[in-house]
Formats: sequence, structure tokens, C-alpha cells
Amino acid sequence: MTAYSVQSSSDSHHTASLSEWETAVIDLFLNAAMSVGLPKSLGQIYGLLFCRDEPLAMDEIMEVLSVSKGSASQGLRSLRHLGAVKSQFLPGQRKEHFVAEIRLRKLVSGFLKEQAEPHLEKGKARLSHLQKLVDATKDGNSAERGRRRTNILSGWHRQVGKLLPLVKLIVGKTERSHKK
Repeated sequence: MTAYSVQSSSDSHHTASLSEWETAVIDLFLNAAMSVGLPKSLGQIYGLLFCRDEPLAMDEIMEVLSVSKGSASQGLRSLRHLGAVKSQFLPGQRKEHFVAEIRLRKLVSGFLKEQAEPHLEKGKARLSHLQKLVDATKDGNSAERGRRRTNILSGWHRQVGKLLPLVKLIVGKTERSHKK
């Protein structure tokens, strides 16, 4: 990853470079986003906001990360939808500013709600369709194999359905224990 720089909103001639640790954090979130099938720009934007104490406007994010307006806008919209980023009002500022949500419970539950749970719901319909296909299979050996595999998939689906609430619970408990 290359070194990034951002122009301070108070002085457009002053450019502050990201430290090595900030670059490493951005890279970490970039790779994490890509590993779960999200665009790398989401990881970059979240990583940058995670590193900063002060809220950043979209144009500052674009400048630091060298991303297009479309990429920044779409990334911020997606991150807000996931609950990973929120708007913060700054008195005297007309531009919208953004901060990262740093509570793990909020991040995980937002991700599960927007990414995992919809797939789980679609999985029910797909399993039902699969069962109908297996039931309509004329070849006895193929139908029997299909029933066995469908039963396995249904079991996996049930287990994942039970696992998601448990993950939310564990993350919530972990977060509370770190506050003590």
C-alpha cells in the first residue's frame, strides 16, 4: 500500500501524511473487506475513519485515499447501511462529516443483518426448491443421493441459523468485558 496524505480542512496548503501505523490499519481493513467479498474501498474508507479521532468530510477521504467521488460516495453509503460509519454534525460546517463506529457489537450485528441474514433467508427458499427438484428426480439412486445431500444442507442451514444469534451474544459479552 502506498503512503497517503490529506489536506487539513483548516489549511488547504498544509498536507499531513499518514503514519505507518495508519497505513497498516487501512491495509488491514482493506484486506478484511475483500476477504468477505466487499469492495476494497469500503475497507480503505473504514480504516481511515477508524484511525482518526476527528470526523472527515468526503472530499478529505477522497484526497487521502486517492479514490473517485463515486467510489467514496458509494463506499460511505454502504458503510452507513452496514452501521460501520455515521454522520457527525460539525457546527459551522456545511459538508457532511463521517466517523467510524468502533464498537465491535454494532459492527458485527450490522454486518450480520445486512450480509449474512439475507443469505440465510434466501437459503430457506433455495432448500425448498432443491427438495422439489430431488422429489421430482426419476432415477432412484440419484434421488436418494439428493435426499441425503439435501438433509445435510438443511442441517448446515439450521446450525448457521442458530450460530448467528450466538455470535451476536458473544460479541456483546466480549465488548462489555473489555469495558471493565
